Amino acid sequence: MVERIIKAGQHDWIWYIDFDVLITNYDVSLTKLIDESLANTTMPDAIDFLVTDDCNGLNDGSFIVRSSPRSIEFLNAIRAVHDREKAQSGKLLGDQDSMQALLQSNNPLTQHALRIPQWKINAFPTEIGCYDMHKREWEKGMFVVHFAGAWAHVSGEDPTGQLMKKYKSQII
Repeated sequence: MVERIIKAGQHDWIWYIDFDVLITNYDVSLTKLIDESLANTTMPDAIDFLVTDDCNGLNDGSFIVRSSPRSIEFLNAIRAVHDREKAQSGKLLGDQDSMQALLQSNNPLTQHALRIPQWKINAFPTEIGCYDMHKREWEKGMFVVHFAGAWAHVSGEDPTGQLMKKYKSQII
């Protein structure tokens, strides 16, 4: 899906989010967030992926990718990790595990990924206390809240829906 959007050539950056992410502050500019993240790098034009961690490592439920041929190479490298693991062990790695494996490898494409603080594009609420090294849970005014794995943290018939309803009143 992301590759198709890149190939369409209509956007400079693409923000991928899971279905369980709620935008909670419409005053936050995604462009400004990208620019601020890249401002802290020595070669901003070399960065194609903005990703975040949680307490378990990479969480690809929200990431930003530059619309460029190099990004397509990166996506192909992720698929290659998946295919190689399937061929070697018969195990199927998911997209997140495949991306994590690539980012931990010596592949030169990994230099084009930048890890940014989780709370910027992938904040978790109190109910899902799995934070990156910054240990910041979602708070009112943050850009988004992600209910990743709500089923494992919240009881009920529809944990994600319950959290969506609870945090809906916090939208700015």
